[in-house]
Amino acid sequence: MHVGFTIYADFEALTRKMDSCLPDPNISSTTHCTKFEACGYAYQVVCTNSNYTKPPVVYRGKNAVERFFGDMFKEEEYVNGIYGDIEPLIMTDETEKKFKSATHCNICSGKFSDGLIKVRDHSHIGVTGDRYSDNYSNYRSATCQACNLNLQNPSFIPIFFHNFRGFDSHLLIEAAGKYKDKKIVCIPNNMEKYISFSVGNLRFLDSYQFMSESLERLVKNLAVDGLTHFHHFRKAFQSDEIAKLLLRKNVYCYDYVDSHDKFEETMLPPKTAFYNTIKREHVSNDDYDHAQRVWAAMDMKTLGDYHDLYLLTDVLLLADVFERFRTMTIEYYGLDACYFYTAPGLAWQAALKMSGVSLELLTSPDMYNFYELGCRGGISMISQKYARANNKYVKGYDSTKPTSYLMYYDANNLYGWAMSQPLPTGMMRWLDAGEIQEFNLLKKTIDGPKGYMLEVDLEYPNEVHENHNSYPLAPSHKHVVDEELSPYSKSLNEDLYGEHWKRPKTIKLIPTLENKCNYITHYRNLQLYMKLGMKIKKIHRIIEFDQSPWLAKYISFNTEKRQKSKNCFEINFFKLMCNSVFGKTMENLRNRVDIKLVNNKRSLRKYTSKPSFERFQIFNEDLVGIQNKKTNLLLNKPVYVGASILELSKIVMYDFHYNVMKSRYGKNINLLFTDTDSLMYEIFTEDIYQDMMTFKDYFDTSAYDVENKLHSTVNKKVVGKMKDELSGVPITEFVGLRPKMYSIIYDVDGTQNEKRTAKE
Repeated sequence: MHVGFTIYADFEALTRKMDSCLPDPNISSTTHCTKFEACGYAYQVVCTNSNYTKPPVVYRGKNAVERFFGDMFKEEEYVNGIYGDIEPLIMTDETEKKFKSATHCNICSGKFSDGLIKVRDHSHIGVTGDRYSDNYSNYRSATCQACNLNLQNPSFIPIFFHNFRGFDSHLLIEAAGKYKDKKIVCIPNNMEKYISFSVGNLRFLDSYQFMSESLERLVKNLAVDGLTHFHHFRKAFQSDEIAKLLLRKNVYCYDYVDSHDKFEETMLPPKTAFYNTIKREHVSNDDYDHAQRVWAAMDMKTLGDYHDLYLLTDVLLLADVFERFRTMTIEYYGLDACYFYTAPGLAWQAALKMSGVSLELLTSPDMYNFYELGCRGGISMISQKYARANNKYVKGYDSTKPTSYLMYYDANNLYGWAMSQPLPTGMMRWLDAGEIQEFNLLKKTIDGPKGYMLEVDLEYPNEVHENHNSYPLAPSHKHVVDEELSPYSKSLNEDLYGEHWKRPKTIKLIPTLENKCNYITHYRNLQLYMKLGMKIKKIHRIIEFDQSPWLAKYISFNTEKRQKSKNCFEINFFKLMCNSVFGKTMENLRNRVDIKLVNNKRSLRKYTSKPSFERFQIFNEDLVGIQNKKTNLLLNKPVYVGASILELSKIVMYDFHYNVMKSRYGKNINLLFTDTDSLMYEIFTEDIYQDMMTFKDYFDTSAYDVENKLHSTVNKKVVGKMKDELSGVPITEFVGLRPKMYSIIYDVDGTQNEKRTAKE
């Protein structure tokens, strides 16, 4: 069932300058420069029955947040009135035939029988069209009686902002406490950032939690098909010329508008007024020219008019982008995104629905802790800090020196591959001592009905150290103590922080050549590690479980749809639905915080009087945030799925490195860096591209130029296949400073380019 009404909204704010003292240059500090004060808003009410969709609303003036809440409460009354006026069932001959021919419930898929009564499900708010025409019908589908009774209009109204968590929530929270008759409920990340919060039946949500790109990029991707999907935007701007002009994220002088008086100005501010202090960049000539064209084409009289247009276009574009996203989730998964808080929650339910699997929840704390200890993310490290290519495809080629190439490979949807493998479903049990004694790891099949997670002691033999030095097997979490630091690192530490400064204890995922004790991993990883030279010295514990490739159908579905997608919006959508499902399997429930937003003395006393009380934060005289320690922790997530996916993903990387690249090139290959799903190499060979022709099956070369002999669509987007990140463009030079901080120089058509990555 779809959410009948959805509201899309946006705020704009004045940037009030704040006076502050100069900070001490010798210590780190935060300087408060600007205070944001809401100066206007816009919103669009959207209904699944377009007869009830209202025109957009734009407001500019003082007390904008209070005015916004007032408007939302009025819209709530409007929505409740429509929900309360239930439209009777209207059938046509055609829909009656569909009903009579239905054999299964459209909701639970149960077969209709005497025990499963068939009924007509219809939309209580009607559908788009003329209710009194002969072909009008509000019939939806045939359902069983139980499912039909469970279908209720939602008790909440979703209100979406783009980047609500980062910006708009701070404006709204200032006024939310004034409404004493409304209960305030939040889903917090911390005391200052919220995934969502509700004031009464108004549920404020962040569209960025579903589509984590800028609105500018989202609009650009969706606009590849022209104006096709921009229904609400098109209704407001019916002229083709104007619509094409405004079909993009427009330009605004955020820092310049610091008072309401600025809205009375009758000219577009100069280009210097569009400087963005947060990004520390000036507006481009193209963007400023666009602002001038908009001012002229829309016959702007004041900067206030420009502000209103900017807000209006943002809201309409957001409405159309999210409605398209929503339409796709309904079409492909039968789920309405408006019922969810984030993309991982949506993707997880979509995967469970499509697979039909029933996952067992762990009831043993020991098992849950066992799997948690086996959770290790991807490896990110610099193995060699510098390399320069020397071959006939790069400038400065010296034929007197060894020929070498720099190749940057990336695995297609690495976690998608792991999710396509047999994964645990339930029937968990510890093997007893006798079973462990008889356990033969290498005889266990990778696709058998039973899988295993083991806790072992591993020996890393000296004879494989040299070969494994750049990419050791079986990474583990550890804190590097001072005694393990190199002399250079110790001296650098003293130069930066002083001789007596003590490094904080930080746990990192580190691949080492050390022996491992009580190491927990998947049985398939152990099989690979043994084949590559590691030895099992002792088996401590083994969990046996039922396994099947229950996520494979879901991953294959999204991969196939992504391959057939015709624009970036659809490509990114199916990529998101693949990647997001993994995040839900790895949800760390221990990190959740218990925060209550209270707007009355009674609730304040109640929560601060509890023994679990930790701290509070006063937002204003009407609202206080209270943080309590969690008194109950319900571990109800299938952590065993996430642990298995993380471990299985490492098989792709290690297998490609050792059994493909090292096996072929031996000592003529050096690993430069790796970052979870990528590997960059320095390879000494006459022609790497000619070499790739001989083991082409390992690569996705669909992004190569069609004239290139390596080009092939056979492995396009196939999960687990390696692709050349630069699609045949030769890399000249590499510098790596630390994990996630490196620079690559490459040439395109004789022009030198640089790709930089730095962890923020």
